[in-house]
Amino acid sequence: MPAVPHPPAFDRDERRIIHFTGFAHAATHYVELVYPTLAVGLALETGRPVEQVLSWSFVGYLLFGLGALPAGIAADRFGARKVILGGLLVAGLSACFAGGAEPGWPIVLCLAGLGAGASLYHPAGTGLLSRAVAARGRALGLNGIYGNAGIALSPLLTGLLVEHVGWRLTFVLTGGVLIAATLALSRVQIVEHPVVRRAADDEVGAAPPARAIAVFGVLCLTATLGGFAYRGNTVAQPALFAEQIHFMGYGAAASLAMLVGIAGQYLGGIIADSRELRASYLCFHLASLPMLVLIALTTSWPLLFVSSLYVFFALGMQPIENSLFATLTPERWRSTAYGLKFVLTFGIGSTAVWMVRGVAASFDWSAVYWVLAGVSLALISSIGLLFGLTRRRPVRNREEPARA
Repeated sequence: MPAVPHPPAFDRDERRIIHFTGFAHAATHYVELVYPTLAVGLALETGRPVEQVLSWSFVGYLLFGLGALPAGIAADRFGARKVILGGLLVAGLSACFAGGAEPGWPIVLCLAGLGAGASLYHPAGTGLLSRAVAARGRALGLNGIYGNAGIALSPLLTGLLVEHVGWRLTFVLTGGVLIAATLALSRVQIVEHPVVRRAADDEVGAAPPARAIAVFGVLCLTATLGGFAYRGNTVAQPALFAEQIHFMGYGAAASLAMLVGIAGQYLGGIIADSRELRASYLCFHLASLPMLVLIALTTSWPLLFVSSLYVFFALGMQPIENSLFATLTPERWRSTAYGLKFVLTFGIGSTAVWMVRGVAASFDWSAVYWVLAGVSLALISSIGLLFGLTRRRPVRNREEPARA
């Protein structure tokens, strides 16, 4: 498969955008994943089943998805920077309030605010990168690395904080740091001008409207299934590790597994700029499927190893998936399209919380991953539909470095 020409180096404005969105992405994912780890300590303190305590996060994760569409519309209209900063501030305040809340519905309401605030980043940040950086795939890959750093650090630091200062102060410290980060990022000025792209390479303009809508629908289907698998793994993994891994802390084990995703994100970004996007997307998902099966069958060191490989492929595909959305949607509605994607990815994906609770209570934590393997198989089948609808020519990232 021939590679496209190597994209240009990032200029100063692009580097500033990449770091601004990157720090915001890391903060968003860090605060998003505090609760699954914190919930283990909260359950021990209150004497409630961990499955019940985890289910309190459902409303927050639902809003984490549902807030993405209005966030995308706002970013297209008012600019991504304002939307990103507003979301981080709301999330930080909500985390602080959670530190003083009582277990039960008060915690649910605080997590709802946290999820609503965190929901604003993804459509705004991803839309900004896809419009304003010429080397789109590499930029999305680097953004994913920042986000994965937040994902990886969250279980480790949260586990340590809960152990030493308790779950209440863990919430307060997390919110305080997020508010401080928001104030620091507010001093960064960025240019949101779009890159000029060659019209001949516009996949949207080349497709009839009905087919373009069908393609977008299938993309949303694949993203939704991927979001369900992602949420199921992030919710179940700390509890599974606490049960099956005893040679290190479950928080540290979860962080170690997530750190491997950084390499996957980097590779996915390079592949997104150099290879056919649909085939690359399919290959990453094909590789992740057997890892889910092996997670259900292993314990101890083998469990940590295959969990890390799953994260490598499951997160490594994200720059490719986001590039597909960018290539197959109009630029003027880019953040709105990402907003709809993340509504489905994180919104419907939030129902995985209930799947995890039901399956773990009825069977065990390993059984959760048999369900996720079935979801992954359905996802792979839906990529076949994408090939059928876009069969006329390869789908690639193509950029022109000149600016509007």
